[in-house]
Amino acid sequence: MAGAVGRSVGSRRWRMRERLALTTLTLPALPADGVVSAHGYSLFKHGDARLARVYGRALGALWLQGVDLREVSSLCVTASGFGAVAPAAYSLVRPFAQWVRAAVPVSTFEVRRRGISAGDYAQMTPGARKVAVSSSCMQVDGGLDLRGARVVALDDIRVTGTHEQAMDECLTAAGAAAVDHLYLVDAHAFADEPTVESRLNLAAVPDVDALLRVVERRSFVPNARVCRRVMQLPVTQLERFVAGAPEPVLGWMLRAVELDRLERVGPYRAGVTAFRELTAALDGPAQTATA
Repeated sequence: MAGAVGRSVGSRRWRMRERLALTTLTLPALPADGVVSAHGYSLFKHGDARLARVYGRALGALWLQGVDLREVSSLCVTASGFGAVAPAAYSLVRPFAQWVRAAVPVSTFEVRRRGISAGDYAQMTPGARKVAVSSSCMQVDGGLDLRGARVVALDDIRVTGTHEQAMDECLTAAGAAAVDHLYLVDAHAFADEPTVESRLNLAAVPDVDALLRVVERRSFVPNARVCRRVMQLPVTQLERFVAGAPEPVLGWMLRAVELDRLERVGPYRAGVTAFRELTAALDGPAQTATA
């Protein structure tokens, strides 16, 4: 946890009040147990809504422990900025808000990213992350006025801090007086080795068979990471996924690749083409995607 710090932004005084995490990474792997285990984190990143509820509530409890409620008349809650299709981190917002609402009035909002991401952020170098994410590509959805607001920004992991900085600058531009950053995992000790994030993502879902088991669960809620991972599968694995995944999941993915314009992104282009060809032979997904 970091204490309050401040800096001038234009004519305003902005403060980052708290940086809190459920787990701090000291080795390049999460423990097998604990509040956030390696297995649990990976399943969460692949759309396990049950774990999203558990983690969101745990973050809510952590925030309440670290804040002086006499200083907070209301709270605005958001999560990692995204384009059209929400990331796993956004599934933390609702359970977090429900947990803290008994103590303080809460509203939620979204931060949107303009443009198309050039690939998997978790696999990018520090330099590539700076190019991919900047304050200029972030904006508060609907131009929401945050003047004087205390804001909580939820995310799954902090590695280089690039996304955190972009969020700070976006939120302050919208008028936020103070921003608290809450994470499942603080891995900033590995900022020079940011692909540790990619390895954590795969801990419980290393291959297409594990991915199929995840998407077949009743607790599965699709997100941008799952969609993009599928679009990067080798053709033989993609064929296996399309043959085994539930039709509603395939239909959602057809719509997701269209909304995020993944066919324009080099690492996904071939996968999107193959995915569309494979699902074109199936009646259900095509109808779901155009409904």
